[in-house]
Amino acid sequence: MWYLTLVLFIALVMVAGKRGVIIFSSLSGSFLLLLTLIMLIADEFNPLIVGIIFAILLVFLAIYPQTQNPQVRQSALVSTLLVLIGLFLLVLLLVPCTASQGFSLEDTEEIEQFVLSVGVSFPQIQMVVILLSSLGAVAEASIAVSSGIWEIIAYQPQISVHNLWQAGLEIGRKNIATALNTLLFGFFGSYLTLGLWLIQLHYSLVTIFNNGILVTAIVGLLLGILGVIAVVLITNCYILWYYQHHKLAADK
Repeated sequence: MWYLTLVLFIALVMVAGKRGVIIFSSLSGSFLLLLTLIMLIADEFNPLIVGIIFAILLVFLAIYPQTQNPQVRQSALVSTLLVLIGLFLLVLLLVPCTASQGFSLEDTEEIEQFVLSVGVSFPQIQMVVILLSSLGAVAEASIAVSSGIWEIIAYQPQISVHNLWQAGLEIGRKNIATALNTLLFGFFGSYLTLGLWLIQLHYSLVTIFNNGILVTAIVGLLLGILGVIAVVLITNCYILWYYQHHKLAADK
């Protein structure tokens, strides 16, 4: 692992120079935040409270080092935090309905030697996991859309609101396609062995779609896709509002 980390650092420095060091520092900070989150939950802190706090910290850490433009940074940050709140509310509503928390039957062999009375809420941990798993794609999409729209404004300061909206949607469509591919490939790559297990052992469709691991993964995937679509629209709307507001102020 240390060798791969060193290779990653060298590759980032070779490609991005000083920016590579900043990106690597951001990744390291995110990793340390996740470790701290795990330790706090293990010490019986409320998973939802510490989860939402650390999710906000991870959003700041993902967005601030990625861009030097304050307008891009502000619009990406605001839109990502708004989507984060929306996803959190959806997770609170959906996860109890799925009843997929904890370990599934496929985990029995690995965990039967351990004590499961760990004193933490598995439904709340599942909510935190689903929320954090969608943050990366949402933050990436918000930065990409925000950067593209502000670049258009910089080169065409007199562009109409309608044309700017259409341009923002076009940028968003391209980023949605990229984000969907990323989420889908990650989903299939992570759960390929589980899929082979279920197929080779001739599980029925009812059993497959009631499998705790698979249901959690599907809910996380769908919420991630929904978050990417929502952040494209919210980023576009926020920048248009900001553009109109400051344009009117400048005209006065």
